[in-house]
Amino acid sequence: MVLTENPKRAAIYFIFDKEGVIDDYITYQLADLRENITFLHCVINGSLTFEGKAKLEAIADEVYVRENKGVDIGAYKAAIEYIGWDKLSQYDELVLLNNTCFGPVYPFKECFDWAATRDLDFWSLTWDLKFDSLGSNSYLHYNDKATHYQSYFLVMRRPLLGSKLLKDFFGDIPTNCSYILSGCVFEYAFPGYFEDRGYKGAIYCDDSDDYNYPLLHNPAHLIRDKRMPVFKKRSFFHHYTDVLNNTLGEVTVEMVRCIESETNYDMALVWQSILRTKNLSDIVRCAQLNRVLARDFTTNAPRGSLSVGLVFHMYYEDLFDENIAFVKNFPESAGVLITTNGEPKKATIEEKLKATGCEAKVIVIESRGRDVSSLLVGAADFVNAYDLICFMHDKKSTHVQPWNVGHSWSYKLNENMVATKEYVANVITLFENERNLGVAFPSYPNHSSYREIIGSGWTMNFGTTQKLLSEFGVNAEINEHTLCVAPLGTCFWFRPKALKKLFAGIGGKGWSYTDFPCEPNRVDGTILHAIERSYAYFAQDAGYYPVFIYNDKFTQIELTNLEFNKSSSAEMRGWVDAMAMDAIGYKKLEEVFNRPVDQITNMNVNYGVKNACRMLAIALRVKFPHIWGVLLPFRRMAKLLLRVK
Repeated sequence: MVLTENPKRAAIYFIFDKEGVIDDYITYQLADLRENITFLHCVINGSLTFEGKAKLEAIADEVYVRENKGVDIGAYKAAIEYIGWDKLSQYDELVLLNNTCFGPVYPFKECFDWAATRDLDFWSLTWDLKFDSLGSNSYLHYNDKATHYQSYFLVMRRPLLGSKLLKDFFGDIPTNCSYILSGCVFEYAFPGYFEDRGYKGAIYCDDSDDYNYPLLHNPAHLIRDKRMPVFKKRSFFHHYTDVLNNTLGEVTVEMVRCIESETNYDMALVWQSILRTKNLSDIVRCAQLNRVLARDFTTNAPRGSLSVGLVFHMYYEDLFDENIAFVKNFPESAGVLITTNGEPKKATIEEKLKATGCEAKVIVIESRGRDVSSLLVGAADFVNAYDLICFMHDKKSTHVQPWNVGHSWSYKLNENMVATKEYVANVITLFENERNLGVAFPSYPNHSSYREIIGSGWTMNFGTTQKLLSEFGVNAEINEHTLCVAPLGTCFWFRPKALKKLFAGIGGKGWSYTDFPCEPNRVDGTILHAIERSYAYFAQDAGYYPVFIYNDKFTQIELTNLEFNKSSSAEMRGWVDAMAMDAIGYKKLEEVFNRPVDQITNMNVNYGVKNACRMLAIALRVKFPHIWGVLLPFRRMAKLLLRVK
């Protein structure tokens, strides 16, 4: 059937948000959709906040909140029963869509106009290959078609709309489908099940060369060449093992470049929702939140839109000259605060500043809390006066032997934070250009014993970090089996707005030196290390994303190290895969690891025990070489039991 002029359309828009929040991307999307439809029904699984309900009621004809059961097809079925077939049959088209996509980057009118001139009974925006996840070809509405129409945007037209066939089709669907089952009994029916019964379908973004989920694995092509109006939220948090199974990892970053350069869509709508709801480790990977900046030349000079401050905690006297040389890399307009622990050191620093013609304020802080208290206590008032802060401290890692190991980490921090005047200018410009960027820092050290000790970054600090974030009411999902996104080494750039909640302290009264343990301090597992791992999550909670920063010359070293160490994250990758399968209900963790959940702490053997033993072995080898030799028989036995080299 070809539509007549000014067709009447009804739309059922399904929403699920675990917190019941209606983000701005939804109202933006509905406002454009509303221009093409006569009747809009919003169905919500779970809960809806008072503010969210007000947003929807301002644009929808009906808002229906129901129990969180049956995923999208359960909601569509419930909404159809709520509205009634008699009413829906009066419309020329029924649109079923959900909040799993951002957009539109182009008006929905374009695809509605495209479909209106074609003799169709149903249509969708994209297709995908089928996956026999049930292990059977006898499931409800089975058909031989190898591809299916994706149901995030599915349109049915009269005479199919209102037919007994369609009514029976929805009537047959179980009330409480799982994610996997809904695909088989609902989504996979289009087009084969209805084509077998004489109805005709079509795809707006028809590309016969690409059936493999092009919306997820090739979205820039769809947007640029097919004028695809929407893009998947999952592009920003899909489990990265599957990303690499299908692509090189370029997909999301190329899509973002396309959207920013070729459309008027505001990416702030994306960051608002993604940062509120998803795991930062997934976002960092999928969105490729790494920035490589020129070390020795300025690509674009800062516009001066941000006031810049430097906080530098100087402890080691033999590094004062090197530290002051880094201070001189900052613009003359930048404010500089130097903290140290004692009047003699303060006097020495001031003398060296005067000798080099460098201006800075130097203050003495208590010998409690180290670089963390320098920032959160000593520099608290200073930080609030600027739009952008660089926080540095001199680092030796004296507990790590030999000397070069700790020195190399210091080299990595310095090179990727403040290497040259030109590099500092490029970092400032980066923050000017990316308004949702909150914190930027170098990546982890990946050399010597750090390669084994640091692992995913949590070491022994997951529990204390989780407790800290909970006490501050930080809304951020973290998982001990995947990447800790953090400035390990505590040198980083940040917007004070992004860390406002952290600087406020528990109860809003700020931090004091007594909040930190007295010296001597442990080398890991303290509140200092928990705070070190929390900065990016405080920024996420405030609506800002982090990036890892590298200078272009250092990247040569980093790429070599990553290539050499590329197999060392196999266990963490395995956890990412397992958790993704568990999340969609395809395979529970118990099935993946063949043991009860409370016994799952490993991949091949015990993940926690294996890595704990590695760390203990490294410590013994470095600190107690004699004992290391005595333990040779036990070491050999442990290697056999834990299946490690």
